[in-house]
Amino acid sequence: MAEPVIATLGLTKHYGRFAALSDMSLEVRKGEVLGLLGPNGAGKTTLIRLLLGMLRPTAGTASVAGLDPWRDGREMRRRVSYLPGEIRLFGHLTGFKMLCYMSDLRGGEALERAVAIAERVLKLDLNRRVRAYSTGMKQKLALAQAFADPVDILILDEPTSALDPTVRNDVVNLVHQARDAGQTVVFSGHVLSEVEAVADRVAIMRRGRLMHIEDMRDRRGLRLVLARYEGELPDRFPEELGLVVRERKGQTILWEHRGPVSPLATWIGAEPIVDLAVGTEDLRSLYDRFHGTEARDDREQEDEEELS
Repeated sequence: MAEPVIATLGLTKHYGRFAALSDMSLEVRKGEVLGLLGPNGAGKTTLIRLLLGMLRPTAGTASVAGLDPWRDGREMRRRVSYLPGEIRLFGHLTGFKMLCYMSDLRGGEALERAVAIAERVLKLDLNRRVRAYSTGMKQKLALAQAFADPVDILILDEPTSALDPTVRNDVVNLVHQARDAGQTVVFSGHVLSEVEAVADRVAIMRRGRLMHIEDMRDRRGLRLVLARYEGELPDRFPEELGLVVRERKGQTILWEHRGPVSPLATWIGAEPIVDLAVGTEDLRSLYDRFHGTEARDDREQEDEEELS
């Protein structure tokens, strides 16, 4: 297993009595793409700003590239390329001059690659002034620089929020290329299909807390097996098949299954099953466990107890 290049332990940020982030313990490994999921107010941007040394934690610790973001922020940021959720650029400069300015901050070595990404991949006219760019075009310019920077770590906060679907697919491909080059990527997003396409693991946040971490490689091997029996359902199933009962209702049962298909198919063929369906579960189903209409967390329960 690769060593972690980002690690937090009990990381917490309070504003008065409001907890923007609570007891966050997380590791991101070298060469991994971590997807950060959660609605506005979940704590994603607060976490990112703590990792970048832009905020001082109330409690807990963070390490990025082996450095403390608050105490060693300047040195740490040399190793990180950050795309904020809201882009601010100099409107009087052309797109090309803006890339020159941003590249010069790191010695200028990224300029050629940034121009290539902007023009060839993202189809951006660099001769126009930035003030004439749409919001999406400004996003493209910043993305070109972020992916061109010669760094080990990319932190992308809502990188596709202002982009059309075609360009979003280009960004997904750029993330894949960054991972293939050995870079570590933190990808915060709202579009579940994009995060599912790029992430090795996803971290689901809710009201400043880390609710769940899922390894997407394991999840892609998950099958959902819905079976209807003739007669009553058995009480037990062979342990070696690794079946996990998700739901039982009448003569119908829903299993989770991982592993080889052949032993499962052989066993099912001998069972009194009259109807069968096999499918997969997308990231939406997992997300809705923590953000669906029935989802609750400990803080909500605490708030209700305080009001009662």
